[in-house]
Amino acid sequence: MRDFKLVSVCTMTFALAGSGCFGQYGGGAGVQGGGDVSGGGSGGTIADSCTAAEYGATANAQAFSAFLTASATFIRAAGEIDQALIGSCRGLGTDLGMTDAELSANGADTRSVCNAVTAKVRAEYDFIRSAQIRTHVESTPPVCRTRVDEYTSCVQRCQPEVVREGRIETQCTGGELRGTCGAQCTGRCAVEVNGSCSGACEGTCSGSCTGVCQGACQGTCSSRDAQGNCNGSCQGTCYGSCSAGCTGSCQGRCEVSGQASCNAECRGGCSVQYTQPVCTGRIVPPEIRTECRESCDTVQVSSRECTPGQTRIIVDGTAAAEAAERVRRLSEAVAARGSAIIAIGARVRELGEAGATMVRNAGGFARSTTQLGAAAAACSLQAVAALPTAAARVNVAVSVSVSFSASASGSASAGK
Repeated sequence: MRDFKLVSVCTMTFALAGSGCFGQYGGGAGVQGGGDVSGGGSGGTIADSCTAAEYGATANAQAFSAFLTASATFIRAAGEIDQALIGSCRGLGTDLGMTDAELSANGADTRSVCNAVTAKVRAEYDFIRSAQIRTHVESTPPVCRTRVDEYTSCVQRCQPEVVREGRIETQCTGGELRGTCGAQCTGRCAVEVNGSCSGACEGTCSGSCTGVCQGACQGTCSSRDAQGNCNGSCQGTCYGSCSAGCTGSCQGRCEVSGQASCNAECRGGCSVQYTQPVCTGRIVPPEIRTECRESCDTVQVSSRECTPGQTRIIVDGTAAAEAAERVRRLSEAVAARGSAIIAIGARVRELGEAGATMVRNAGGFARSTTQLGAAAAACSLQAVAALPTAAARVNVAVSVSVSFSASASGSASAGK
């Protein structure tokens, strides 16, 4: 495509108005957004050819290439999150007995469906309170992981001399490095199990946990934290993590220290570099140019994967038959679907800020493409067109997850 007039007009409009050519640019394979956004369009794409192309060896060209890759990653993540969120909301609503008409009473978009389900959860809690049934919510947070190799690849593309000269080293703050260890695992080895566990059980420990159960205890818990979650021994079923003494079976991961050889996930120490390392916190960026750091941080939060924790509604005492049935249904629905929505909330926590930065930076990159040729200019227009809708999807997910988390905890102020 060599329509230089279209490129110039769109770039100038973006520069002057701060919004620009937000139409749909389709064609070919690419990164496709998910469902509709309230007030937004149907999304957009960035063609694979745009992210695969080389635009030159200058710092500006390398930064633009990294920006396109980060934009495509962000748009894909926004679409995945939107689809996962509306699917989880619909599933939760169905579990609570909502009809299709009730789910879509105010619209079929993600915000409308999820708001309807959140209102249903609040209504169920209101009924439980009116029946004078005492309940409390116990939960464990989701575990989020960022792939280190993807972050390093972004730095390599944007500022290759940093990687070439060995000025990037993997640092993980607010979490730990984990991965496959090809030598001695000097930390802990976590193996998927569905049976006995001689170490710490991460998942569901049935029977009893004589160590520390952190999360939900379906039974008697010896000690609780300030949020009401179990933080002591559990006589019953421990959902979350049991530090030691899981007398029944463990369904999840069994974590054992001091294993010289680990054919599963090694955590917290390997005598050589990890293979396919992940960071459960945030990767500390090396000293790189600002535009590179912002693009690669977007890749980091867009590629993050969050494994749901456990959310359980515990009934204190007994209830009448009708009330008990509604408590049971709400408890099972929240346990089955609510944790996935809360995990989405953890994933989008920083993604919204990254999206705002990408939209803001798109104007500068659009103007810079006049030096990089018509192909770069055309690809920049795809980013300019698609990023605002993707950012709107993420903002919806942030709003929905906050509202739902308040409702799922039984907060009286939820949704206000």
